[in-house]
Amino acid sequence: MAKPQSNLPPLNKTQIRIHEAIKHIVNYVTATGLPKRAALAVLNKSYADGSLSKTLRWSLEHAWEKRRDGCVLNVSTYSKWEANFKERGHYAPLKRAKDFTLKPWHVLAVDLKRRPQGSSKRWIHAELVKALGDDAPGYSAMCVWFHEKLSEKDQLEGRYSGSQLRSRKFYQHRTSEGLEPGTLVHADGWNTHFSAPHPVTREFVTYEVWHFHDVATRYVPKPGIGLTENALVITCALENTVRELGVPARVQTDSTKVVKGADRFTKAMHSFEERLGFTWVHPKEVGNSQANGIAENFNTSWLDKRSRELATYQNRNSMDDLSFKRVRKLTGQMVKAINSGDTELRDQKKREIERVGKGLVFDTYRQAFDWVIKVCHEFNDRPHSSLKKVTCPATGKRRYQTPREALNEHISLGWTPVALDEQELIDAFRPHVQVKVRRETVSPWGGMRYRNPEVLSHLNGKEVIVAYDMSDYETVWVKDLKGVPLCEATFVEATRYHAVTAQQADEEKRAIAALKRLDKKRDAVMARVPNQVIEGEVLTQVPVIFREPEPELVEVPVPFREPEVALKAPVLPGNFNKKDEEAMGSYEDTVMMLQKLKEAKE
Repeated sequence: MAKPQSNLPPLNKTQIRIHEAIKHIVNYVTATGLPKRAALAVLNKSYADGSLSKTLRWSLEHAWEKRRDGCVLNVSTYSKWEANFKERGHYAPLKRAKDFTLKPWHVLAVDLKRRPQGSSKRWIHAELVKALGDDAPGYSAMCVWFHEKLSEKDQLEGRYSGSQLRSRKFYQHRTSEGLEPGTLVHADGWNTHFSAPHPVTREFVTYEVWHFHDVATRYVPKPGIGLTENALVITCALENTVRELGVPARVQTDSTKVVKGADRFTKAMHSFEERLGFTWVHPKEVGNSQANGIAENFNTSWLDKRSRELATYQNRNSMDDLSFKRVRKLTGQMVKAINSGDTELRDQKKREIERVGKGLVFDTYRQAFDWVIKVCHEFNDRPHSSLKKVTCPATGKRRYQTPREALNEHISLGWTPVALDEQELIDAFRPHVQVKVRRETVSPWGGMRYRNPEVLSHLNGKEVIVAYDMSDYETVWVKDLKGVPLCEATFVEATRYHAVTAQQADEEKRAIAALKRLDKKRDAVMARVPNQVIEGEVLTQVPVIFREPEPELVEVPVPFREPEVALKAPVLPGNFNKKDEEAMGSYEDTVMMLQKLKEAKE
């Protein structure tokens, strides 16, 4: 028997099984010393009467690629096995190699497959037929090539890009092992997938929620909530984080322009980054949401799912479109009933919204605010798979640690936050303005007056610094020009009938600016309307009147006639009188009239 070649080609699992089975049979035939035909006869007879060993019986049953009813080995098949071994170096059957040669239609097919819009195989094949004609492959051949020979990576690159492509490729997992609370904090904003009443107009609007996440414990402090993504919302969330976790060492957010490059947060000596002493970082690549995945996943895996409890849920990817339209219509009717003071109609519309949306409906902004805070607190008491496993004290079963338990464990082991006292928090987060004390009061914004009779009565006419809370009008903090705290002053009177916070004053200023922009847009639209004439500063509509065209006057030479003949009309019996003759005028009058018409035309 020839020795197998050393450079055997790679065999698959089935080929290895067949090779081993045939090798056992060949070794048995060779060991008997009998002629080939006689040895095979003994082998077949022993298999038939059951006296064959287990190894040879298994070999005879698995020497073929397909199972056979009768395992009878003849001389012809045995000779083929020997010939195959001499030629290939193994007994296994050959497998037809796949054709990986590049064909002309491959490049065009790949380009069509990589279109970012996504393309069906039927459309791709039709385009190949248009471009290549008879040289185009069959539809089945094209599908087999896409399925077996074109890698998934080559099909994805071009079809997807950015975050969508990264979500389908390798991801380097990260661990928070060794981190302490406050070492690294991730933050992100979320526009609510539900609507709730506006604090002033009561119309149903969405809100912006900014939340911070401690990477070591996954703990979520109280978030900041506002109508839009602005500096006040982010500042409020950052202040809550400092109150609960202390000053973080590093804060990571996406590349939102509200934070990145803003003097209030970075880029300035008086920014939060410099005053508090932490480092504000952003992902290197814009749009790389995976880099801020802890906060991003919180939006989808927790906040969005919990929002589905509400009847005013409005994520169109999940919400039924017709129900969404009905709820939006009913909320508008509910707002009208509230503004008109019809409480019975308001309750009726609310019940209809709950029936259509099958969920909770908020009556006020405060209810929505409290609900968001409650949802974040519930997240902190929920087991998190990124934390270690512990034994539940209530059930005795093993489960993951909750963020609150992880934070308490670090505290019990001696971790202490870099905390700020109340005065330091005021200095860090409250806006500061320099004003003059007038009549024992200070007015930091909008005519709002604050008084502390025990202190401010001695500072009339002097400049002081007032720190105030943008969302609370009740109290301000007064300091001297060196920053030494003097007192707290409380609201005593407003120039309006109701108190106005600084936030409301800013919103009023923003609304006025929006109205000015709308006026500019209106002027631009009116300027594009046809048949408009600008006379000075007044835009006048020029009426368009359609008239029949006047006939062109042509001077026709008049032959000389006697005046009596030229001026006489045909005389009909019974209808001509003296007045008719006088009305016709004279020849000179007719010539003069024609001359005037000619001059007017010229």
